[in-house]
Amino acid sequence: MRVLVVYDIGDNARREEFARRLQAAGLVRIQRSCFLGRGGLDRVRELVRLSERFIDPSRDVVHVFPLDEYSFRYARYVGRPYGGGEVAGVEYAQP
Repeated sequence: MRVLVVYDIGDNARREEFARRLQAAGLVRIQRSCFLGRGGLDRVRELVRLSERFIDPSRDVVHVFPLDEYSFRYARYVGRPYGGGEVAGVEYAQP
């Protein structure tokens, strides 16, 4: 299973620290405000708890999506992927 984290955090310092924490947790940045990693429902809960420490709930948002292997296997991208074509140890199929 994979975990996709997408966020919109207005404060630069909190946003940058949140991104560092996601990277430290083993997730890979696939867009400026989007990270992907391995993990199941326990990982989703862990990332939600982490998110709660960095957002202002009145104006920021973090989405944490579990992705099963079937969904991830059929993911496609259009254009040049952030950081190259490999994401979380698995190469995306070309569109």
